[in-house]
Amino acid sequence: MKMRRLKVVFSLALLIALTGCNTEKQTIGLSARGDSFDISNTEGETVSCRSGDFSGDMDLINQQIFEDAPESADRYLLETAFSDSFTYQCEGDGGQLFGIVSDPNLDVSTEGYFEYTVSGIGMETITVTTDGEMTFSGNDAFADIAGSMPCKNLGEHGFIRLSAGTAETATVSIDVENSKIHFSGLSAGDLVLSYAGTISNSLLTIELSAGSGSIDFSELDMGQIILAEDGHEDQIIKV
Repeated sequence: MKMRRLKVVFSLALLIALTGCNTEKQTIGLSARGDSFDISNTEGETVSCRSGDFSGDMDLINQQIFEDAPESADRYLLETAFSDSFTYQCEGDGGQLFGIVSDPNLDVSTEGYFEYTVSGIGMETITVTTDGEMTFSGNDAFADIAGSMPCKNLGEHGFIRLSAGTAETATVSIDVENSKIHFSGLSAGDLVLSYAGTISNSLLTIELSAGSGSIDFSELDMGQIILAEDGHEDQIIKV
């Protein structure tokens, strides 16, 4: 199968993927980087990529390849049938990237639009679900986690991004209903957070004492967020 090769400028929005929806079958987009990787869905279907050649029983409706930078592996945009979760496994020492997006044109005005992605180094496995749970594992892995968060104080186009590491396995979940980010398995130390929407902050460094807890945005309109770590007193962080 021939693929279109495109030159693009790398951007956060294009970290994610290509997706589509028609009257017969709902589809979703996947974004993946690497010369050698495997992706599986909830139904147990898989697709494998080896140096640009794809095989497996997961039906790829559309695929494109993007060259982000000469020194990085190619990034693939894949359209496939909707599934509740996808797991990516990558071989090699280069940076890893995997994400999902709900709209083929990255049109944030589409009803129910979402995008979730994990990128970084040292990761062996990344799992992303359509309800905003992102899990990554690896030996001293470090990840940038980004996702849609259309909560009350960020508005319908709210978006968050955080950077943190893990010694083994970590999970970050976006809880839109309660305006929270839940996390577990993160390394203690600095967590770098940014958020955008009706209220924005491009850089906020938070020191974690424990690797599990939550960040509450429900009081963001009052100029503060709440860090609740397991086994520690809640912290009010002025922003």
